[in-house]
Amino acid sequence: MGLSDIPEMLRSAEANDLYFLEDDKNSPTEFQASHGVDSLSVRTRAVAQYLKQSPITAISENSSGDLSLNKILEGKTRKLCARMFYETLVLKSYGVIDVQEEKAYEDITLKLTATLSKAQI
Repeated sequence: MGLSDIPEMLRSAEANDLYFLEDDKNSPTEFQASHGVDSLSVRTRAVAQYLKQSPITAISENSSGDLSLNKILEGKTRKLCARMFYETLVLKSYGVIDVQEEKAYEDITLKLTATLSKAQI
């Protein structure tokens, strides 16, 4: 069994589209007093920018900007998925996106808010 047999080691054409989540230096090192969009970490800003520019992950043509977290993370490593999930929660806490999960352990729907559309990220 080689590395190519391990699902987490497979690289697709889209494997590097979330490259900014791989960098360990992007996490905040200190608590920032401001709770505005301007106080987001580099990694969180990168995730917001990715979501803002990501029409290919829409759930359906009728979903008006809803994104599927499962589709975004399909084929990605656990570490990258955990980071993306965490950054999703951070963006939700800032009101940049809205998240919805119908049932536990099902797909999480991401809805981009007007805050993200207007933000200079």
